[in-house]
Amino acid sequence: MSLNKLVGGDCGGNNSLVQLSNIVNRDVSISQPISQADRFVNEFIAQNSQVPQTFNMNALLKNVPDVETVQQKNIPQMETNQNFIVNTQTNSTWLPGPSTSFMPQTTMLRTLQLPFQPALRKQAISNINIQYMDESELKDIASRDVGAKVQDNLSSVPDDGKQLRNVFMDFMKQLSAGELNFEESAPDNQRTIGKDKIIDEMAEKYKDEWAKLSDVTSDWKLSNNDGIPEEYTFTDGNVMLENKNALELGKEKLKMGDVPGAVLCFEAAVQQQPESAEAWFYLGTTQAENEQDPMAITALKKSLKIDPRQLEAYITLAAAYTNEDMPKFAYIALSNWLNASPKYSDLIPRDVDIQTLDLKELENHVKSMYLRAAQLNPSEIDPDVQNALGVIFNVCQEYDKAVDCFKTAIMVSSDNAKLWNRLGATLANSNRSEEAVNAYHEALNLEPGFIRARYNVGVTCMNLGAHKQAAEHFLVALNQQHKASNTHQYTSDSNIGSSTIWTTLRMVCSFMGNHDAANLVDDKKLNELNKYFEIEA
Repeated sequence: MSLNKLVGGDCGGNNSLVQLSNIVNRDVSISQPISQADRFVNEFIAQNSQVPQTFNMNALLKNVPDVETVQQKNIPQMETNQNFIVNTQTNSTWLPGPSTSFMPQTTMLRTLQLPFQPALRKQAISNINIQYMDESELKDIASRDVGAKVQDNLSSVPDDGKQLRNVFMDFMKQLSAGELNFEESAPDNQRTIGKDKIIDEMAEKYKDEWAKLSDVTSDWKLSNNDGIPEEYTFTDGNVMLENKNALELGKEKLKMGDVPGAVLCFEAAVQQQPESAEAWFYLGTTQAENEQDPMAITALKKSLKIDPRQLEAYITLAAAYTNEDMPKFAYIALSNWLNASPKYSDLIPRDVDIQTLDLKELENHVKSMYLRAAQLNPSEIDPDVQNALGVIFNVCQEYDKAVDCFKTAIMVSSDNAKLWNRLGATLANSNRSEEAVNAYHEALNLEPGFIRARYNVGVTCMNLGAHKQAAEHFLVALNQQHKASNTHQYTSDSNIGSSTIWTTLRMVCSFMGNHDAANLVDDKKLNELNKYFEIEA
């Protein structure tokens, strides 16, 4: 059934209320003499005798196809949080002093888009003259609740016009004669007692739920349980399980830039050697590059459980938690890095239980420890400490300090693609998108298959208004994830690629007003999208 058929017929027909008023007019003119109740009815009908204008859907239907196009013209440029990367245009390391900049930081590895705010749209001005009731009128209506009593009178009436008319007239007569009293009969003090009693009963009934809502420590961001699955979900049909050298093959694929292929190799490796901390570590760090933070967190936690001395795993874990908006667990991971480091473990105060600290206290605690770590040897730059400081300042949104930290780390580790990516994300988060693109390109020059960096470039292009280029970068990332399809069997095309990338690509198509491409994204038709945007897969 078409929309026009659905709304075009009955909406423009005779109005039932008008029919009822005509019937009442007819009956009133017959009955003589006119009682007081009938006179009230006549006055009411005379004031409302004009037939209301019916709603014409035709004009609206003609404008429906234009709605999305008009909306796109009013959508502001999105600001986004991006994944870490760094630029080397500074010579400053973070040390205590007058400078307020510490070093590069970012929302870690991912660029996070801020949701579109409808409140930013220009509000349409209505031509309707709105009249407001004063407080006394509202109280009067609430106390009488006429509508509810009318409904009680009519609920028992069958669908018969004559009988409905008679009931209506009886009701109006009772109303005019004062036989119906809608006022509250209970004194004010009794009504207050009744209200308090209801509140007490509701409080008792829902006390457990209220306690949960009132206790902010039960918030998932402050909970001791991060909510990430403890067990890793492996890809079905992974043919790499048959390869006994899956771990080494995964390392080779990682060097060649085949991140999704490396993931499958490392998944096979950990299934072959469940107690291999190295295999779980590679799986976790590679999934982070593959834009799959929850799976990265699960793998890294398993790796650290087997071998808590893997320092790099702690910082990667902290970045992944930051991307998932779990600052408490990011701080704990960074604290654990210090505790596991032979060089800095003495900085950890043994009389502080970080699990009992609230979020702000935990932030200050971890930040102060890393600042002391940076002061231990001012003449020597420790890229790991600067990297961790960058993560910390990203979490607390001090992006200028984070930028300084990542740039300082890059001064001694310029071949680290993750640092460049984190610098880029931090620059993007501080509204320096052009600089961010340069940092992302450095990361991609080092690791062409760095999907997260590729995704971040796309988001930055969105912020710059280059929507077509953004779509192309997202498609390149999806094609890279699809590369590994020959090494395992997908159950359907919908399993191809990161849901985050697909969602952002769909958003870009909407910004472009490109409905054909948007439909292809909805159906996840990757090959057709490649042809549409002329991308060589």
